[in-house]
Amino acid sequence: MSFKDILGHTKEISVLVNSLGANRVAHSLLFAGPAGVGKRLVALEFARALNCRNFSGDSCGECADCALMDSSTHPNLILAGPSDKEGQATPEGLIRIERVRDIQNSIKYRVERGKKVVIIDSADRMMTAASNAFLKTLEEPPADSVIILVTSRSSDLLPTIISRCQRMNFRPLSPGVIASFLGKKTGLPAAQAHEAARLSGGSFSKALSYAEEGEYGKKREIALAVAGISPADTDTALRLASELSKRDDLAEVLEFLKTWYRDRLVGLTGAEGLMVNAGASTGVSADPRRIIDSFSMIERARRDIMPPRYANKQLVMEGLLMDLAGCFGA
Repeated sequence: MSFKDILGHTKEISVLVNSLGANRVAHSLLFAGPAGVGKRLVALEFARALNCRNFSGDSCGECADCALMDSSTHPNLILAGPSDKEGQATPEGLIRIERVRDIQNSIKYRVERGKKVVIIDSADRMMTAASNAFLKTLEEPPADSVIILVTSRSSDLLPTIISRCQRMNFRPLSPGVIASFLGKKTGLPAAQAHEAARLSGGSFSKALSYAEEGEYGKKREIALAVAGISPADTDTALRLASELSKRDDLAEVLEFLKTWYRDRLVGLTGAEGLMVNAGASTGVSADPRRIIDSFSMIERARRDIMPPRYANKQLVMEGLLMDLAGCFGA
């Protein structure tokens, strides 16, 4: 992998390459943007470029340093995140202060050549104590180091952390770029690739999920079931809440549900061309304000079940489905 192999993000990559060429690389960078658009991939490639022995606008891919970076075994590369191989992440997916202290100990040693690069994926998952401990490193990083924080939820980071980083905003990828990627990676027919790309909201990872056989249909069935609950049908709401609360991908289901309600609202305006889910507005009958409130409720439920709140999933879903009941005149 090299910069030229990364689809999209030409502007962001150009800024990074120019900073490297001018020897004006910031010590602390914040890569912010939607999940699954390639922020971590760009961070890894930047780490390789910073240590490539033959860098000339891009890493060579042939030197010993490039090979070590490819296998994530380069001594100048420190990776951390909720799925940290070092085992310092909590079972709930948060980054502990112990892991931050490990990083601080590793980064203080000088390197023979290149730059020591720390990449913290899902940096918003740092526990409060870990964030506070990391502030000192961001304020006074070693001269031969670069710290890259990667996040899809920058609003969950401490303002003091954000203020100490040079921020780079990564935008959603275009449907055309994603469809092309899917076609090459999975061999999907063009029509299916474009449908998955449209549903993805600019995220590679979501597009791959929707490209899986039957995945879109399953989520569509859930959306229809939720939209069909009537205020008097408590048993159905509680049963569906129990089923959904047991799903490992509940957060993704709620994200999909948001797009469904968004499309219902778009359908009321007559702007079907802006819809993501074809046919989502069929037979729609609802108060636009109620749909907007429902969208907010779904987002609130998604946030409640995620770190650092970890609310009881079944209770959250029971409350959500009861609140959503009857939104579309069921």
